[in-house]
Amino acid sequence: MPLDSRKVAHVAANRAKIRAGRSETVTLVSAGGGTVGYQTVAGVVWRDAGQVPAGIASRVGDVTRAPWDAMAELPGETVFPDGLKLVARTATATAAGVAAAARYVVLDKVRAGLGTTGSGGGGNAGNRWMVKLRLLR
Repeated sequence: MPLDSRKVAHVAANRAKIRAGRSETVTLVSAGGGTVGYQTVAGVVWRDAGQVPAGIASRVGDVTRAPWDAMAELPGETVFPDGLKLVARTATATAAGVAAAARYVVLDKVRAGLGTTGSGGGGNAGNRWMVKLRLLR
C-alpha cells in the first residue's frame, strides 16, 4: 500500500531529525578529458563498515566484516559528475585538500528511500543515494 503525501512528509521530517548533527561535507572527484573536477556535497551521513576493534566478534564467533569499507548516504538531489572516480572525506574541494584526506573508490550507488509520490520507480525512486565505498590504502 503506497504512502500518502502526509505520511511521506512525516517520515521525511523524522529522518531530518535523525540526520541533524550527524552529517558532514564530502568532495566528489571526477576525471575525464584531461581534467580533474571537484564537487562538494553537504549533508552526507557517513557509516564506516568492518571497523571492528581487535578481539570483538559476532555472536557466532566470527569477526564481522563487510565487502565495503564505508557507506555514505547522500541527499537525493545530488547530481553525480560524469567520470566519478573518488569520494574524499573533506570539505576542501582542492587537489591539496583531497590528497590530505581519506579517499574512497565508489563501488556502487543506489537510489533508496521513500518516493515522494506514487509507489516508487522512475522519478519517484527514492529521496537519497546509498553509496558503497572502498578505502584507498
